[in-house]
Amino acid sequence: MFNIYALAVSLIGGVMITFLANVASVKSRNVPKTLRNTLSSFIGFVRAAFCSEQDDQQGNLLTRAQITAAFPQGTWQRDAYEDYKAVLLNEELIFPCIYATKGFKSDGQRFLFIDSDDLSDPRHIRTLAKGLSAYIPQAHRLGPNNSLVLLAKKNDNNSRTVQEYNTLFWELLNGLAKLDEKAWPSTVPRDIDTEKWCFCFGGEQYFTAIQTPAHEVRRTRYAPGLTIAFQPKWVFDILFSTDAKRAGALAKVRALLAKYDSIPVSPELKGYGEEGSRESKQYFLLDENVPAPCPYDRLSGSEVITA
Repeated sequence: MFNIYALAVSLIGGVMITFLANVASVKSRNVPKTLRNTLSSFIGFVRAAFCSEQDDQQGNLLTRAQITAAFPQGTWQRDAYEDYKAVLLNEELIFPCIYATKGFKSDGQRFLFIDSDDLSDPRHIRTLAKGLSAYIPQAHRLGPNNSLVLLAKKNDNNSRTVQEYNTLFWELLNGLAKLDEKAWPSTVPRDIDTEKWCFCFGGEQYFTAIQTPAHEVRRTRYAPGLTIAFQPKWVFDILFSTDAKRAGALAKVRALLAKYDSIPVSPELKGYGEEGSRESKQYFLLDENVPAPCPYDRLSGSEVITA
């Protein structure tokens, strides 16, 4: 059925934005700079109200500055970003992943937004696939602490369990594998239950970690809105270039974990390739020290690569 109300809202919003943008762009003495700045800020609010599709920035990688420019205080995107920022910059309770904090401070992170925490939604899978494809070519320019951070709109119901989020997380990874336009690296096995398996996309190997609103005792894996970080594995070759650096860094992180979480450090946190290690079990940690189940033996093959 034709929705005349939606059409009217869209038209009114478009007219308001065009008018305000024209006024804000005037640089004559008749329009003071402070007024132009105020109007520019107000345009952001109008866009948030009338142009949600544009403001969602689906699939677009954003810097910190671009987020604060595009999303005014009170928008769900800005709320998700501010929640993430607050955790990393908390000086009283230091977030154990110190490299994530360094990456944020150095502007080495790029952000994506999705409008729900249903990771099985094909829209969100396409958004992340597009974002990862854009991120790969620029990652090396972002410094040794770079990562892509996916931020989801808060789920007001908070009805999903930790186990349900685990299932959705793996559905997301499997969906990404189907959209991968590059072959799976020959050096990485396809069987997940192996010491050398890791998630790959676009020919790049990643370590990924997820935080959910359902986590309670493992605070390092809690976030008010679902959050996932993807970090290229080559960064660890830089950060842990010697055995001494690796040992020192891991000792510091584990000490911070012991203070941050009200549960002992997960026994799944082992070095990649170590005997008995499974990187797949580190991506999603439960609220208890038992391995999170993986619903796949292998991720699906690409559906877009032609023979």
